[in-house]
Amino acid sequence: MRRYLSLSRSSRRHSSYLPEVSEEGVSEKHTAPGPANDSSGSSVHGGNESVAGDISSTTALVTPATALPPPTLKVKRVDHYWSSWSKTWKYKNMGAKVNPEGSHLLTTSANGNDPWQAFCFVVVRKLPRNPEEAEPTFQVVIKSPYLISALKHVIGDVPGISWTAEPLELDPQIIIAFLPDLEAHRDELKKKKNRSTEEGYIYSSVNVLIEYIRKDYRSTLATIASLLSHGEITFDLLYAVMIPRTVLVTECPSTNEPRALQLVSATKIQTMSGGFCDLLCESIDAVDQISQNDPWAQSSVETEVRKAGGGKTFGRVQNRVIIPSFKGAVKINTLDAYPLRFHHAQAELKLKLLARGKKWVEMRGIHHMQYRGSASWTTTMSNGNKKLVRYNVNSRVMIDRENFKRLNPNYDLPVIKSPPPPPPPMPIGQFVPGTVTPPDPNRGIPTLRVQVTSQKEEAKEMTEDELMLTSPTVYGFSLADKMWLEFNIEIVHDIEWNDEAFRSLVLPQGRKTLLQSLVEAHSADLGFDDFVQGKGHGLVINLYGPPGVGKTLSAEATSEHVRKPLYVVGAGDLGTSAAKLDAELQNVFDIATSWKAIVLIDEADVFLEERSLHDLERNAMVAVFLRHVEYYRGILFLTTNRVKAFDEAFLSRIHVALHFQELTKSAKNQVWRSFLAKAGVEVGPDFSEAYVERLADRDINGRQIKNATRTANSLAVSRKEKLGFRHLVETLDAMDEFTQEFHEMAKKNSMYS
Repeated sequence: MRRYLSLSRSSRRHSSYLPEVSEEGVSEKHTAPGPANDSSGSSVHGGNESVAGDISSTTALVTPATALPPPTLKVKRVDHYWSSWSKTWKYKNMGAKVNPEGSHLLTTSANGNDPWQAFCFVVVRKLPRNPEEAEPTFQVVIKSPYLISALKHVIGDVPGISWTAEPLELDPQIIIAFLPDLEAHRDELKKKKNRSTEEGYIYSSVNVLIEYIRKDYRSTLATIASLLSHGEITFDLLYAVMIPRTVLVTECPSTNEPRALQLVSATKIQTMSGGFCDLLCESIDAVDQISQNDPWAQSSVETEVRKAGGGKTFGRVQNRVIIPSFKGAVKINTLDAYPLRFHHAQAELKLKLLARGKKWVEMRGIHHMQYRGSASWTTTMSNGNKKLVRYNVNSRVMIDRENFKRLNPNYDLPVIKSPPPPPPPMPIGQFVPGTVTPPDPNRGIPTLRVQVTSQKEEAKEMTEDELMLTSPTVYGFSLADKMWLEFNIEIVHDIEWNDEAFRSLVLPQGRKTLLQSLVEAHSADLGFDDFVQGKGHGLVINLYGPPGVGKTLSAEATSEHVRKPLYVVGAGDLGTSAAKLDAELQNVFDIATSWKAIVLIDEADVFLEERSLHDLERNAMVAVFLRHVEYYRGILFLTTNRVKAFDEAFLSRIHVALHFQELTKSAKNQVWRSFLAKAGVEVGPDFSEAYVERLADRDINGRQIKNATRTANSLAVSRKEKLGFRHLVETLDAMDEFTQEFHEMAKKNSMYS
């Protein structure tokens, strides 16, 4: 419905006006005062017209060249009933002393088109066809364009309400929910010194509606005020606190941390087995770029999306939270979702949400971080319900939403897509038969959908209100666990790099310097290229030698030195067929390239062995491996044990090969000192040099030294003692005993084979 245009301004305030609403349903005749000395010279008066029949649109509005017509301030009450004689729905004047609080306020739509433009609004009581099966329902049909203007200003865009609908029908509950805002708007107009003619008419019209609500729903309003003063609410009165655009607090199912959502709509649904309140909310999340082939997304103007750079955007996504029905009055802050103003530490929580939102914005793109805590993964069950699985993670992680989405295409991420046609609006109080699907047990897990305004909008700073609504999780990859997960952004931290790792590496100084120089030079990208574009950009380093002599540690220490992620891949992760190997290597090298990571393929002997004439599948795997290595642009470490079995084609593709020999006594002495220092043991009076020498005499490798130190430390802790030489000896003796038995069994097996 079009709004009237203001043509004149008043220099004086309106006098106050409080209408009287008749008990019979038709208001008495009133005269609404206009602004004093109004330049238009129009007078405001009401009529006493009562029209039976159906409801239709109001008459055409005035043009800008015409003076504003005065508002009508009459209220009409009618019954909408089923005529058993004519078999149609009809209207009649409502009986005297009808109390709308005597019925549950359930909304239905009115049918009728007869003009009632002589009234400010019409109160319609719909009588059920079978009074034994249902109770009467009430609705308010707004007729005054001035009142529509005020309500649109106060209530705004709410699902289920179309401000251009003719007639405009409102559930009294939505008016009660926004009553404080409506009264504030009226008071603002009353205090305004230079009020225009239109504003004066709006003020008078709003006054009529407020008086009606205050009179007919005085008991409900008193109950709401009493409950809210104690921080309580009942299920039937949830609409009084679940007001659209309210910021709610709920618990994130992935992190168990509080998060903020903005309420869009609340739908109370009753079933044969009970009831629940379905809250449709919005939050801020990272979303994908708009599809050029999606006309719905291109034309939608419901939700704003801001570009975040690098092809990413921020947008509003929809979340669904279910509040099961409850009996009696409960504390509002014990509900699964409740308004932020009822939180016991509202100011502190707002500061926490703002700080988390700023950190979340900084995490866009790709980041190499440290994480220690619980992470989650959500799977969809065969029945459509969602199951949340938690993992304890203590690892470095890669925050990377883009690769998360690419490699997990079926994961429920907030992406732009065309939803199915929306169901008819269902305001609070709508009764739904018992066939309604009950709430998901994991009801807090969000169902995500996003709509966009424009993909051409420039990047903007997010407001504090938007920062509060950001997601408490980020998507990424745990490098130690080799899993894609959702991480709690609050415990994502910067990495504390270990600068001692490379310096303490047990390698001849010349080889250590060579390794350092090669890696640093490749990281600097000197621009040297192959004759064929795309080939020869990588750096392939082969570390070969027996187990436990520091091959893997060298790759780890190198990644620490150059401050790059280390992506470790075992031979078993790459598959046992050429097709599987091809796909897995492509994924590994693509991810590593985007992360600028160092790749370590551990125990790569199977892919490097010389090809034969008989094993065609293994030949194919070697060929696949050769091709991927040649075109990889990053740093690749290969650890092998049997260099003699290498295929000759690999020799020209390896830039440097470092041979790791069995640890000498001096090297083992150094390794023992390093691990003892990590265990808190200092070589001195309590742990002499002689002890270190005796430990270095043992015939074990570096990995066994690490395992022995860790086991001995656990043994000392269990005995509530400080780690000492005897704990280490006890552990090493047990290891020697097992090693001896293993060799004896191996010798017997070789004799019988």
